Amino acid sequence: MKSQLDTGRVRIRPAAVADRATLVEFRLAMFADMAALRPRVEAVSPAEPAVLREANERWMGEHFGRDFISWIAELDGQPVASVGLLWFAHPPGPASPGGLEAYVLNVYTRPEARRMGLAKALMEQLIEEAQSAGVRRIWLRASDEGRLLYEAMGFQTGNYLELVPESPGTSPRGGPSLT
Repeated sequence: MKSQLDTGRVRIRPAAVADRATLVEFRLAMFADMAALRPRVEAVSPAEPAVLREANERWMGEHFGRDFISWIAELDGQPVASVGLLWFAHPPGPASPGGLEAYVLNVYTRPEARRMGLAKALMEQLIEEAQSAGVRRIWLRASDEGRLLYEAMGFQTGNYLELVPESPGTSPRGGPSLT
């Protein structure tokens, strides 16, 4: 059976400046999906979506084409999936002798286009771009839904730990905030 990727209905392309609004929409949809699937993800109050949208639009304007690049998958000419790469300057080390690393973010596929291989195709494009730039370390934070794909592509759990406050202004143990 032919996949949608083989039918000519799908096109993977670099995102352009004109796609910034779509990339923000997909990022916000990703957050909504994560909150719906994992109740521990902080819910955004009714007043906060506009603030989050504005902050993401501002960030996109500051970083797109500078230290952030992205690809879009189109299905029948309509954007349905995306992936982003944030170039991350890091002090050189054994895993990254050149100091440049790639952080994967904004992996999102609209529900109607899932299970078609789009996220994998986008990730392959991103990996190829990062490796052609000499990057040896590509990292990401995986949702429960995306973990199987990333592991199948060779991503492994590493030694990073993260301190995540339970709510704004508190530490995970309920003490004062570190910020």
